[in-house]
Amino acid sequence: MNRYEKIRDSLVAGSFYSNDPYVLKLQIEDFLKNAENYNLKNIKAIICPHAGYIYSGQVAAFSYKQIAGKKYDSIIIIAPSHSEYFDYISVYDGDAYNTPLGKINIDKERCQLLVDYDKTIKFSENGHYNEHSIEVQLPFLQYIYKDFKFIPVVIGAQNKRNIECIGKAVGEAFAGQNILVVASTDLSHYHQYGEAVLLDGKVEELVSKFDIDNLETEFLKNDIEMCGGGPVIAAMIAAKKMGANKAAILKYQNSGDVSGERQAVVGYLSAAIFTENNKQLAANQENESEDEDKTGKINKENNLSSMRLSDDQKKILLEIARKSIISSVLETNVSYPSINDSVLNEKCGAFVTLSVSGNLRGCIGNIRASIPLWETVKKMAREAALNDPRFYPVSKNELDDIEIEISVLSPFMLINDINQIEVGRHGLFIKKGFYQGLLLPQVATDYNWDRTEFLGQTCRKAGLSESCWKEKNCEIYIFSATVFNDDEFTS
Repeated sequence: MNRYEKIRDSLVAGSFYSNDPYVLKLQIEDFLKNAENYNLKNIKAIICPHAGYIYSGQVAAFSYKQIAGKKYDSIIIIAPSHSEYFDYISVYDGDAYNTPLGKINIDKERCQLLVDYDKTIKFSENGHYNEHSIEVQLPFLQYIYKDFKFIPVVIGAQNKRNIECIGKAVGEAFAGQNILVVASTDLSHYHQYGEAVLLDGKVEELVSKFDIDNLETEFLKNDIEMCGGGPVIAAMIAAKKMGANKAAILKYQNSGDVSGERQAVVGYLSAAIFTENNKQLAANQENESEDEDKTGKINKENNLSSMRLSDDQKKILLEIARKSIISSVLETNVSYPSINDSVLNEKCGAFVTLSVSGNLRGCIGNIRASIPLWETVKKMAREAALNDPRFYPVSKNELDDIEIEISVLSPFMLINDINQIEVGRHGLFIKKGFYQGLLLPQVATDYNWDRTEFLGQTCRKAGLSESCWKEKNCEIYIFSATVFNDDEFTS
């Protein structure tokens, strides 16, 4: 090592990840073995978490799995500053970063190009020596690439000027070059498990739709939570300028999925941003799995089928829902059946509807396939009993009279022709901007609505005018559902 080199030594080795090179390699190898490869082409950027490896390493591995074997001329890591405030973009002014796996040289020539691009981008130590969000990405890259150069970038104040400046600088300064951008971020911090999943779902939706403008708007309004929201938006801006036009969610989980502690969790996301040519990504994925849409995008119509459940599986879900309601209303612990069934452990969206003497008493659901089906039912039963804003919480005197109906949802499909809607078979999800509403398939049948009435009522549910479905910027999704209730198993 040249004694005149300026090297940023590891800050979090021994805490965020092992300081033993052998153990660290084994840990990364294990993470990568347990991550799926979606065979994405032309990846321009990835999004990775930056927490301790025990919590977020498996999620990060999904991003790094996609770039293994791909060659890049240089790698840019854009990260937030957690411990220092400065109102500019800091490019490390030294020669290398160091980890237990060795030294990684700085791509000083390309660093200079960025600094020359705009006066807001500066050579500096700020945001580097006391910051972990770049460092935790490096061992993964070192494992995948034995030798590479990188550009360490930290955004100080994550305001519109700085975010867009570095995004445009990377995209324009390196246009036509084979560059990978790594955006370093965690998602929501210290919410209860269910709340975190809902909050993080907003980020997933906007990223998966490659909706840079709304992602930036919601981040700057603090309506979504990402400690590295600026780096994510900047990476998407840069990737778009380098030809990217699609994004895929690779993996989501939060710290509660690892530790079992659900009261205050941190969310983690892995995603890839890439250039998709003529072939549809969903079609590519069908070669690997006929049933699973691995990119988080809307399934094609031939996959618009809900989960098939046996009578025994339905009975288990109804039992879980009822016990969840009893436990929540009486504030007592109950024993749930052990779930070893692979179908019930599949991640799936579902609604739980409660009624008394045929009258609606609560209905809450989760449209995201983010947790196992049985757990979705358990959580939504509790929410329907206690937190449907249209009703008072269910009381203990009502427990014997509560009737339960469960709707297990298929994936959603975006449509352009309302004639594709089959009343009685399809449910509707309508979205315009951040207004959205959903009605289950059975609702249209119960009220004897035709297709136009069904569309209008779904718009009303979203807080929109009944004719809003006719507008070009209004998105209409259809889905199917497996619907079952207590009556099916009452003799």
